[in-house]
Amino acid sequence: MNGEDRHLEQELDRLFAAYRDACDAPEPGADFLPRLWAQIDSAQSWPERLWKWANGLAVAAAAASVLLVVYQVSTQPAEDFYSATYVETLMAQTETELAPVELAGVAVEEPPEQPQR
Repeated sequence: MNGEDRHLEQELDRLFAAYRDACDAPEPGADFLPRLWAQIDSAQSWPERLWKWANGLAVAAAAASVLLVVYQVSTQPAEDFYSATYVETLMAQTETELAPVELAGVAVEEPPEQPQR
């Protein structure tokens, strides 16, 4: 070791000694780490907590977006979705809406048949 390294090492030793004198020695015990984390958490300011909540919210929004995209891609549209006319779609919707009424025993008149193409 040269003189410069010894000087730095002595300065570091003085710094550690000053730190030991300034801080109380931690008491060993079963609740040492919980108390340490409580002190760390109490030292955090509200912007830091807000930043953590914002990051968590951003992650949740990204996860929800991915799930919605997967759901949309996985669902298949009806077979006639691209080829049915507006009237045919309304007829099919009317039939599904009237199905519970027919099950209840109420007579429902049939809609007029559309000519096949």
